[in-house]
Amino acid sequence: DNEDTKHAAALALGRASVASMGTFLPGILSSLESSKGKKQYLLLSSLREFIHCCRETGGIALSSNIPLILPHLEKNCRNEEEGVRTMVAECLGSLACIEPKTILPVLEKLAKDDAEDKRLVHWTVGNAIKFAIGGHISSNDLSPFMPTFLLLLQEDDLAVKNVALLMVYSAVHHSPQLVAGLMKDQIIAQIYDLAQLNLERKVDLGPFKHTVDDALPLRKAALSVFATCLEKCPSSLDISSFMPVMAKALADVEDIQLQAHQVIISMCSRHPIPVVAAADSFVEPLDKTVNKKKGTKTGTELERVYEWIKSGLRVMIAISMLDGAMNNRKFADFVHRIQNSSKHEPFLKAVEEERN
Repeated sequence: DNEDTKHAAALALGRASVASMGTFLPGILSSLESSKGKKQYLLLSSLREFIHCCRETGGIALSSNIPLILPHLEKNCRNEEEGVRTMVAECLGSLACIEPKTILPVLEKLAKDDAEDKRLVHWTVGNAIKFAIGGHISSNDLSPFMPTFLLLLQEDDLAVKNVALLMVYSAVHHSPQLVAGLMKDQIIAQIYDLAQLNLERKVDLGPFKHTVDDALPLRKAALSVFATCLEKCPSSLDISSFMPVMAKALADVEDIQLQAHQVIISMCSRHPIPVVAAADSFVEPLDKTVNKKKGTKTGTELERVYEWIKSGLRVMIAISMLDGAMNNRKFADFVHRIQNSSKHEPFLKAVEEERN
C-alpha cells in the first residue's frame, strides 16, 4: 500500500516494457482503459517512463506502437483529474519530440476542439507543447503549428490562459526563434493585458472575509515572459510601452512587486533609456514600498518587511546611477528625501554593503 512502492513499481513497469514491448505494453494500455483515479495516474507514469526510455534509445522501436498509444492519450486529454492530464501532456510532449509529423497535427486538432469540456483538452495541449519545447523538439517541425497553439492565450478559461503563458515562457527561454516573429501579432498585446488583469473576489469564511485574486498567477506568468523576452529577444518588444505596466507592478502585491524589482534592476544594465524616461512614474509605488510600516510584526514576518523595503531601495539606487535619471526632478527629490532620512539609514547601509 506504500505510495513510494507503487510509484517505483510504475516506473519499473515502464522500463521493463522497453525491453519487452509485446509483453507489457498491451497490458498497460488495456488496464488504462478500465482504470480510474490513482491507478490510472500510475499506469500513465509507466507509459511516460516507457516513452522517455524509448526516446533515449532513439525512439525507432516506438514508432510502430504510436497508433496503439495515441487513442488512450487523446481520450484522457479531457480527464477531470489534473494529475492525470499532466501525465498525458508529458507523454504527448515526449511523443511530439520523437514523431513530430504524427503528433503535432493531432495536438493542433485538439487545440481546435470545441466540445463542452474543451478547457480541459486545451489545458492539456498547452502543457504538452510546453513539455515538448522543454524536451527540445525541433523548431522547424513546431514553427508551422505555433500560431494555432498561441490562440490558447485568448481562451476565456484562466487555467488555459496560464498554461499558454507558461508555454510562451518555455518557448522564449529555450527557442526564442519559435515566437520572435509572432510577438507583435499574437503575444505582446496578451502579455500587456494579462500583466495588468485583476480579478479580486471576496470569500466568506464565517467570522471574516478573505480576498482572493484569481488573476495573480497570470500577472506573475506574464511578467516572467516579459523578463525573459528582455533577455532573449528584446528586439521583438516595444519596451517603452511596457513601462506603465511595470509602474503598476511596483504597486501590486508583495510577490509581484519583488518580481518587478528584479526586472527593473536587470533593465538598468540592459535597457537604461526607457527606465530613465519612466523614472517619475516609479516614484509613488517605490515611495510606498520603502516606507512600508512594520506594524506589530515580529520574527520572520518583520524580517520579510525589512527585505521588501531593501528590495525597493535597490531599485531606487540602481535607477539613480543611470545617466540622466537625477535630471528628473520628481525622482531626484525622492532619492534625496530617502537618503537624508534617518529611519532609512540602516537599510541603505545594508544595501550598500551588499554592493561592495
